[in-house]
Amino acid sequence: MSTNERIKGIQVHRPIIYGSHARLLTEEEKATAPPGHTHRWSIFLASAATPPPAPRASSSNDPPPIDMDYIAGGADDMSYLIKRVVFRLHETYPNPNRMCEKPPYRVTETGWGEFTVPIKITFVPEAGEKAMTLNHAIKLHHWGEPIEAPLPLPVPPATGETPAATPKAEKVETEAATVPKTEAAQTPAAESTPAAAASVPAEGSAPTSEAPTGVATDAATPADASVSATPVAGEVEFAPLPILPTIASSYPVHAWQYDELVFSDPQTNFLNLLNENPPTPLPARNRRPRDQREEHELKAGNKKKARASASARPSISRAGTESRGGTPLAGTPGAQPVGVPGELGSADVPLEFTQEMEKSEHNRLTEMRIKIVEQMDRWREKLIANEKELGKLKEELRA
Repeated sequence: MSTNERIKGIQVHRPIIYGSHARLLTEEEKATAPPGHTHRWSIFLASAATPPPAPRASSSNDPPPIDMDYIAGGADDMSYLIKRVVFRLHETYPNPNRMCEKPPYRVTETGWGEFTVPIKITFVPEAGEKAMTLNHAIKLHHWGEPIEAPLPLPVPPATGETPAATPKAEKVETEAATVPKTEAAQTPAAESTPAAAASVPAEGSAPTSEAPTGVATDAATPADASVSATPVAGEVEFAPLPILPTIASSYPVHAWQYDELVFSDPQTNFLNLLNENPPTPLPARNRRPRDQREEHELKAGNKKKARASASARPSISRAGTESRGGTPLAGTPGAQPVGVPGELGSADVPLEFTQEMEKSEHNRLTEMRIKIVEQMDRWREKLIANEKELGKLKEELRA
């Protein structure tokens, strides 16, 4: 049999992942980066399987170090089937065609904008296959919903100070220093005293520099009046929520996707080469370090909460895959445990592709197919009913 003869009816798959990793520049990196650059990013292609994590010393109780530049995949050396990979960067970069002839197939740069990178894969001559091109859009920001719902922080009352209040007119003097919280919380706006009303600027007017009654002059006044409302007795007063998530912004942005190189009817010598280099199977479950919530509780010495946070881990990640079970990520601030969901050194993205994620994706696709078929049946029933009604109307017109 000729080595160039193709074997019919055979398909060989090789799982890969490709995508980008980005994070904010450190102060040291900003000093050497071009002006205006804000992020360090990497574009890469690798085998889907990830090497197992390095074992930790049994005597060490310290948490594993966080590697902000960690990239998944790369357990297999794919040079037996890939001759070179060329990443075509934006034309503003010097030498935009970046060639990698051996693993790791990766290009790291700094920048400030997002753009699409064509990834051209050229196979070894034994493959007898044409080069193929993948496209990936580099992502520098956490687009979509915030990764963490910012938690309101309790504000302890300062010594000798009481929060501003608007008590009922018959229970307050002109310059009241302290007011019971229960009365202040139930006071309608129409019953506020003239002194208290004078300290609050009218809507649309410029704020005055005079502090409200009962509050020290150096106290910070929230811009939103709804946030500065006096809490009911027995409740905890909360600070205003930050506009942007602060913890999530410090974590890298992962934009990875799983794919497979499929070789149909391979040549004899190339099939032998593929059989000699089987891919590393994906692990059954994620072997990477615990997530930030569990790590936070362990650092705080609360092992019970750590176990609870591990069991309540969100099942849906920003990568569109499912992690190790639990309930979906809630959107309400009060329902969020402390920390950012996801793995160490990530922002709500699993740091390893697993068989569990494959099953999850298969189940999700199956559910969507069922929904599509059900919707098609409903529209078919409506179409049949409308056609019958149309036939009746035509008969009536003929009569």
